[in-house]
Amino acid sequence: MEDTMSSYSFSHQFYQRWTCAPEPVRAAITQELKDITTLLQSDTSFEDFTFNTHDLDAHVDELYDNYNAEQAIAKAITDKQEQEDAAAAKQKLEDEQKKEEETTRKAEATRKEQEKNTQSALEQDNIDKELAATDVAKVDTDKVVADSAVTDDFVTDNSSAKTEKLTSETTNTKDNASDNKNTDSKAISEQTQALSDSHIKDINNKASAAINLALKDAKLDATHQQLIRELETQVDDYLSEQMMLMSENLKSWLRAEVTQHFSEQSDSTTNNEAAKKSIH
Repeated sequence: MEDTMSSYSFSHQFYQRWTCAPEPVRAAITQELKDITTLLQSDTSFEDFTFNTHDLDAHVDELYDNYNAEQAIAKAITDKQEQEDAAAAKQKLEDEQKKEEETTRKAEATRKEQEKNTQSALEQDNIDKELAATDVAKVDTDKVVADSAVTDDFVTDNSSAKTEKLTSETTNTKDNASDNKNTDSKAISEQTQALSDSHIKDINNKASAAINLALKDAKLDATHQQLIRELETQVDDYLSEQMMLMSENLKSWLRAEVTQHFSEQSDSTTNNEAAKKSIH
């Protein structure tokens, strides 16, 4: 019997089922095999021998029932623990999401506040620039008015002085001129004065137009104001050249008119004297 049992080999399926069987079941079966081995001994009395397990099949079924019940309880505990863990993980995820949303909301609020402050700063900067441009425009306007006044005084004084000088020289040179000469000289002086007054009015009108344009373009930045000042400098240079040219033209005109006038008067006087001599 021992030789037979020792030469017996178990199949792979048996070994797999045996290792997967619960420990109490394997212990009961092992005990049953030990009882059978003891019973087979020659010194064992068959009549007095008693198995440790009266009914192995019923005992194994009972052990499986207990094992399955324990496994069910353990599974229920595991499932409950897994559910609790899942609920805790879900709650943690929700808390993290809420925290992230709160952080995002605060960051968005901060960003909007910064944009608002930046916009307010830009608006204030634009207001400051507009005020500065208005001040610069006012200064430039005052400069235009002052320059116009100086130009008016210069033209009036220069024209009047030259006219008076020319008239004085003409009067001193022609002491014996007739009343017609005085009348014509007076007419020339009046024409010269009228021309100067008309020129002064034109300058005043142009100055007024410049003032209005400066006020309309007051809302400009520093770059535009610099460009305007450069243009004004060019205009000043141009007007200076024009004033010089106008002065030369006026002097040439006065010289031609007066020369022509006195030449005609001189010719008339010469003719009269010649006629008187021929009569005598």
